[in-house]
Amino acid sequence: MSAASGAASGTRTGFTFDPVNALPWAVPLLLIAPFATFLLALSSVRTRRSASATAMFGTVVTLLLTLLVAWGLTKRSTPYVATYQYINMSVAFQGPSNFQTFGIDLVMHVDHLTVVGLLAIEVCVFAALGWHQIVGRNEPGAARFYAAVIALLFACAGILMSWDLAELFGFWMIGGALTYLLLAHRWGLQEPAARARVALALPFFTDICLLSGIAWLYARYGTQNLNTLLPILHTNPGWTVRSLVVAVVLLFIGIGGRLALWPFSSWVTQTVTSAPGAASAIVQSVWSVVGIVFLYRLTPIFVSSNQRTLQVLLGACAVAAIVAAALAILGNEPRRAVALTGSAVVAIAAAVIINGGYHRPAAFGIAGVAAVLALAPARAGALLAISTIANAMRTDDLVEMGDAWRRMRASSGALLACAIVIGLSACGALAYGMSSRSKLGVALGEAALLAAIGALRIYFAASFGPLRRRRAFDPDRVREPQGALGWPYWLGVVGAVFLVASLIPGWLNLLDGSKHPTPSPAAFAVWAAVAILGFAACAFPFVRSRDGALAATAFSGSWLGRATVMLFAAVDRFLVAPATDIARRVGDWIPAGDGALGRFTTTTGQLAITAARAPALPVVLLIALLLALVLAFAAPGIAR
Repeated sequence: MSAASGAASGTRTGFTFDPVNALPWAVPLLLIAPFATFLLALSSVRTRRSASATAMFGTVVTLLLTLLVAWGLTKRSTPYVATYQYINMSVAFQGPSNFQTFGIDLVMHVDHLTVVGLLAIEVCVFAALGWHQIVGRNEPGAARFYAAVIALLFACAGILMSWDLAELFGFWMIGGALTYLLLAHRWGLQEPAARARVALALPFFTDICLLSGIAWLYARYGTQNLNTLLPILHTNPGWTVRSLVVAVVLLFIGIGGRLALWPFSSWVTQTVTSAPGAASAIVQSVWSVVGIVFLYRLTPIFVSSNQRTLQVLLGACAVAAIVAAALAILGNEPRRAVALTGSAVVAIAAAVIINGGYHRPAAFGIAGVAAVLALAPARAGALLAISTIANAMRTDDLVEMGDAWRRMRASSGALLACAIVIGLSACGALAYGMSSRSKLGVALGEAALLAAIGALRIYFAASFGPLRRRRAFDPDRVREPQGALGWPYWLGVVGAVFLVASLIPGWLNLLDGSKHPTPSPAAFAVWAAVAILGFAACAFPFVRSRDGALAATAFSGSWLGRATVMLFAAVDRFLVAPATDIARRVGDWIPAGDGALGRFTTTTGQLAITAARAPALPVVLLIALLLALVLAFAAPGIAR
């Protein structure tokens, strides 16, 4: 009996699954799975239903792999790192060892922050794809759209796991190209094609700044791996504070462009109405998570520059948060307002991250990342919900919307839930990482107040009041697509879960693997009161007079539109037009110069041929005569 029981126990032990042993093959599959799905969708899928099913299948597989990796990391005290050599060549034989070889390694660095960021992205992508199956069934190019989405998921996984800056920038550029393809998906129409140009030009400029910052660091330190770069920031021969400042500014501009921080937010606001609703939701949620995680990981480089640079960056984040939140209140385009409100919250989170390095170790830098993790699903859910309402009411103007709470209860309720999460998402980060008595804290508090107003006013404007759109004569046609009702709600629920988690110190300790002081309950109460005050300040004017509130925002939005037109006209007159004219003149001058050079060459060749055919004695006599005349006139006496 003992032998039998021992054999049975041995059999049971042999089938024990250890998730730690699965990490060597599960981590590479996080990249291989979405890329293989992309190849499958690109090569063999043609119908709309099969394309959407393939994209959702690839997202689910990636999600399950992420959960498996998270399970394996719970039994490890250190991140899992896998390194694969990509390029390694000798470029010198003398000098510092850092500059004797040039190499790019594929470094897959997976920690708790990577896993949680991937989970947030995958949930947003999966919900947006499910919503697009119903609401976006009339969009052209279904196979192309779903293939681009799953390829963007592949790029985001590569960015979050990359620990080599050159490797990371490669995935970054892939994600940028796919972002443009998604936002320019309706390229066959004139307005979407025109609006998508800014989504190509402006992020390209900021991406070039990011590349320049990475190249500047490599030129100074000879390494791109963060494991070897961070320890030698102040010890490598030839380093200077000025060089670090230049690198920090370039890196911040590059990341801020993809985070859509003001004034780099126009590539999001200009395309949010012309691109498919699912594309805008995916792009805004995905890049907010990817960008904020990358910013957090580069914080040691920012801190190594100097205090003045950090103060300037903190001021830039505060200005970006206030301006974006204020612009979200102006005008009556609901999807533009959601994009600007999300940009304001991201700017607040970026300020908290940089302030965490500025006042280390008293503040939580990771709290800013936790705030964006809560914002991303709510931001996507709000965009999907308001897109559903706008499609049903056939308008993008809040003045013409109304009565959604009675006619479209599910979408209106999801919009309310997501708006509340957006308004509260920055409270935990401000409580952990910012003092309410500092000047920066006051500025970010104003931005949080305006962001709460901007998020909730969309719900009040669209849900109550009369429906003035032309469909008001047939209100039964204003209804919701039944298959797409639950997706914005689920995103709101996920955002609420991340919001509650961002208030728990243990969650933040898990994300960065460190322990930090816990703020007092009064700090939570103060910053929560700011958001609640914003909700009340938004509800009061809409309860008193909805039409008056919308008229005020429409009037301010018209003035903003005029100012924007004047600004773009000035830019076109003083920058674009002169540059175009210079390019035209240079383009005309180059052929003319080439023609003149050709004629001169032909003439000199003909003279040489003629001289070669002439008799030698007359030519020698003529040259001697000319030389004598030159010497005679150049004599000193004649020169006087």
